[in-house]
Amino acid sequence: MTHGTAADFVTLGDGRALLRGSTARLVRWFDDRFLQMARQEGALECRFPATIAGETLARAGYFEAFPHGATALGAGAGSYYLPPAVCYHAYAMLAGTRLDAPARLTAVQTCFREVDRPALTAARLWEFTMREAIFIGPGDWIREERARWAERIDAFARDLGLSGSRAPAADPFFGGVGRGRHLIQQLKGLKEELRLDAGSDTVAVASFNLHEGFFGTRFEITLAEGIAAHSGCAAFGLERWALAFLEQHGSKAAEALIGV
Repeated sequence: MTHGTAADFVTLGDGRALLRGSTARLVRWFDDRFLQMARQEGALECRFPATIAGETLARAGYFEAFPHGATALGAGAGSYYLPPAVCYHAYAMLAGTRLDAPARLTAVQTCFREVDRPALTAARLWEFTMREAIFIGPGDWIREERARWAERIDAFARDLGLSGSRAPAADPFFGGVGRGRHLIQQLKGLKEELRLDAGSDTVAVASFNLHEGFFGTRFEITLAEGIAAHSGCAAFGLERWALAFLEQHGSKAAEALIGV
């Protein structure tokens, strides 16, 4: 199925999409902007494996939070999965370490959400590309980082003339599936989303997440004083940014933006 705003954004009907020409370059343009922002903050750029160990997802509590969320590799491949998010790799990389100073990292990866395989829409793909900025350190510093990223991305969207709003998100990022745990995360404001207008609906193009000491405890990442590190991240769905831009401004504006 060809998406209505551009012949170069094609949903394949199985949770995947084919991007061509200026639309493919638009996705790369957005990733370049987010990478540049992370570099300006001194983030360490990482390139993680294309798969993730089931042990890592279990340690991160992923199966507790999203029992049907991960896509497993076929029989005989061992306990490996297609990554549902980028930041789990970062915690595994830092597992068992003591940080002398707060850490900033960034990476981009093709991610997969098994629960979204049947969605069949351009706005909710099974296979998609995510850039994350990940920050690990003291709790107060993490909250400040999250706030700065959220404000910076709000301004970035406004500068592009993109309409939408940021609001607390209803779905959790970590922890068990119980309603009480979800409610606590919502009340604490641990996850916010920037939703941009896309046709008759809105699409979440970015999330800004606080994990408190959850992953620091799970992966034994500590601060200099020996207490569990807090963590947070800003995550960007690159195809969704392209989709929202195309819906609001069209392919001609996209070509002008990327300099075609």
